[in-house]
Amino acid sequence: MMFCLLLLGAAMPVFAADIVPAGMTSLVNAILGVFTGGFVKTILIIFLAACAVAYGFNKDNEKMKRNILAIGIAIAIVVAAQWIVDAIWSASGQR
Repeated sequence: MMFCLLLLGAAMPVFAADIVPAGMTSLVNAILGVFTGGFVKTILIIFLAACAVAYGFNKDNEKMKRNILAIGIAIAIVVAAQWIVDAIWSASGQR
């Protein structure tokens, strides 16, 4: 039983070579280009700067302060996620 699983695992790259169609791969790359392009990065930088300004002006308003911090943390997570995925992708030799 274990030998059969090992053999199946070794043969998996042969069977999985054409699972994703070429049209789907180009579509996914186009969508990725939209989210990692300069336009979205510019929007995130503007939002982060706006969060800093709003935080400075609304320091006494606790509800507004929570919302601003949540937006700032969400932007940081989006930027960090892109960096982490890029680091893993380049380390795997896919680029």
